[in-house]
Amino acid sequence: MLRLAIVALLISTPVFAGKRDAEWNPPVRFDHQYSGKLTVRYLPQKQVVAACEKLFAAYKIAAKPSFTQRGCSAVTGKTSCTVIVIDKTFGLATPKAVLRHEIGHCNGWSASHPD
Repeated sequence: MLRLAIVALLISTPVFAGKRDAEWNPPVRFDHQYSGKLTVRYLPQKQVVAACEKLFAAYKIAAKPSFTQRGCSAVTGKTSCTVIVIDKTFGLATPKAVLRHEIGHCNGWSASHPD
């Protein structure tokens, strides 16, 4: 049976330089390109909330998006991951920073953000 690993993230804090980086950027072991099939959708922030809600429902993720959500991700199979990302900077978070964060989750970084 295919074990479906799901990692989701509700991003509700802005990206700040310095102290916040440890919480924002994935640990080095998860901070690399995803080797499987990566599906990335860039959407306006207000649409990110609804799209993440649908992604969570589709993969039975027990999480709810917030009004300030910048992105989310779900590992959808052994070698596939879907990421939803803001299409422009929102609350100091850039699409590039959000994508890096979410790919960390695709690579196995837990939603609780341990080191």
